[in-house]
Amino acid sequence: MRALRYYRPGDLRVEDVPRPEPGPGDVLVQVEVALTDGTDAKAYRRGHPLLLGELPSPFGHEFCGIDVGTGRRVVAANSAPCGECTPCRRGEETLCERLQPFLNGAYAEYLLVPKHIAERNLLAVPDGLPPEVAAQIEPLACCLRGVERAGVEGGETVAVLGPGPIGLMLCAAAKDAGAYVVSVGGRPERRELAQEFGAVPGDGRGADIVIEAVGSAEAWNDALRLVRPGGTAVFFGGRELALDTYRLHYEELTLRGAFHHTPRHVRAALAFLASGAYPWQRLVTHEVGLEQVAGLFADPPRDLLKAAVLP
Repeated sequence: MRALRYYRPGDLRVEDVPRPEPGPGDVLVQVEVALTDGTDAKAYRRGHPLLLGELPSPFGHEFCGIDVGTGRRVVAANSAPCGECTPCRRGEETLCERLQPFLNGAYAEYLLVPKHIAERNLLAVPDGLPPEVAAQIEPLACCLRGVERAGVEGGETVAVLGPGPIGLMLCAAAKDAGAYVVSVGGRPERRELAQEFGAVPGDGRGADIVIEAVGSAEAWNDALRLVRPGGTAVFFGGRELALDTYRLHYEELTLRGAFHHTPRHVRAALAFLASGAYPWQRLVTHEVGLEQVAGLFADPPRDLLKAAVLP
């Protein structure tokens, strides 16, 4: 089969590799569509501390396809908690000691979903839901988890920094939780699109909760600058940050990280996508084959949100 493999930053190659052979409980999926995302784009440029396995590594983790064994259309998350380790027993499934290695290899004709993920985080796609929308389940599950971590309550103002695909999903998730949502930053066309995902454009100053969805130190500092005294800032990515703790101390800010998803959020994400509550299709702006993925990451078009990769 044809598969895209990651050799090093900036080096992706389409190669012929053996088709995976499923063992007991594994599920072999014929990939209909995989989606690009910001995490894969960052991994292409500089590697990734968690996402990639031994090099050369399979690549890509957002997908929808056909279960070869049953013929049903399915999606899967890229991990599953074990349910048995100490963090899992505490209810902290995103900190599961056996969460890794993450599932990779969606940029390929076939993908093997291992038994432990298939048992907990492989789901049948509802009839009528387009595969390129169903494939958004993993990032949307992360966003639902992030809004939950933020502790959003009805009537609160939530500012989301960065109207990229994750930022737009966060806007929809916060709006669904009952918040008044402000989308901060971005080009005019992105600010206009944010309104279709439940947000209004604004500067976010004085928000009860600020969620950083850019992944830069500048945006993290903006989150701390904009949130009201006593408010909460949520960091949705991981970078080093030099932090002035003045506001943390004197204005009693709360800082929270938000990482990954749980089976509960994965199922909620699929239901949210199937509801048609927001124009999820608008997040897929381009369509490419395996050979075009590297060029897309190296020189992304100005209007790119997510690309559908058709193997």
